[in-house]
Amino acid sequence: MTTRPPAAGPPAAGPPAGEPAVGEPAVDDPPADGSGPVPVPPGSTSPALPAVVATTGRSLAEQVMVAVRRAARAGEMEPGRLYSVQQLASVLQVSRSPVREGLLRLGEAGLVRFHRNRGFEIVRPGPCEVAEILVVRTALEVPAARRVARLAGAHDLEGLRRQGHAVACAVRAGDADAAVEADQRLHRLLMRAAGNQQAARLVEQLWTATSILGAVAGPAAPPAAAPTAEPDAAAAERDGLAAEHDALVAALVARDEEAAALAVRAHLAATACRLVARALRGEGLVGTRAEQRAEELWNTAVRGW
Repeated sequence: MTTRPPAAGPPAAGPPAGEPAVGEPAVDDPPADGSGPVPVPPGSTSPALPAVVATTGRSLAEQVMVAVRRAARAGEMEPGRLYSVQQLASVLQVSRSPVREGLLRLGEAGLVRFHRNRGFEIVRPGPCEVAEILVVRTALEVPAARRVARLAGAHDLEGLRRQGHAVACAVRAGDADAAVEADQRLHRLLMRAAGNQQAARLVEQLWTATSILGAVAGPAAPPAAAPTAEPDAAAAERDGLAAEHDALVAALVARDEEAAALAVRAHLAATACRLVARALRGEGLVGTRAEQRAEELWNTAVRGW
């Protein structure tokens, strides 16, 4: 008598659709041992982020990057707190794939840290890290400005002039998000006009790093305990930042190599001091002591460059 083999059971189930494969740096399970970043408790308020919509100008992953940068800058995503890919995808109203892609790109710039089987966190940078990033940008952008002033065509110079105007308008209007994105486009145009695509890509990555490093490290203005001083200080900082861009663009358009080099160096030095001071305030140093220490750290980091 012939016996039938047992009926085959259902095939082993793989990971559900949309779940991360083995080896991916971040999944949605909370930490089991309580160590590491603080997990977001169930039912807690999610970051206040806009929905991401596909456009011809940017991929969904790029828009995820912008949304995370803005949330970090606004304090809606806190350094040291654990977030899940699923949570972010739900808030942004997109699938998890573009969220993971955007987060991986932010991770390459050192702005996001992944915790296997836990999620990801926004990284709080250190003051020395901020200074070092700006030193590298200085080493690349100063000679680029000289080259653009000497060799760029009229079309490139007109694009830089228009973008410089956009930066100044956004800065003077106090629109932080618009100013950050306009500044990114200006430096991107500068590096592309210089004609070295490897340097342009590197500066783009470094710019991305500084855009969050300064934003998440601490408030740009003094604490709210001194409300009467804050408007004047913020207005002075905006005016100074707009003037830095004005000087750079004017020198480029005038094809003044030396002035262009000096302008971009001065702009990056001022940016470094602002961002390092924010990082120091994030570590608890307050008032003018943060600004003085930031200047000392920058002068040490940039010496010889």
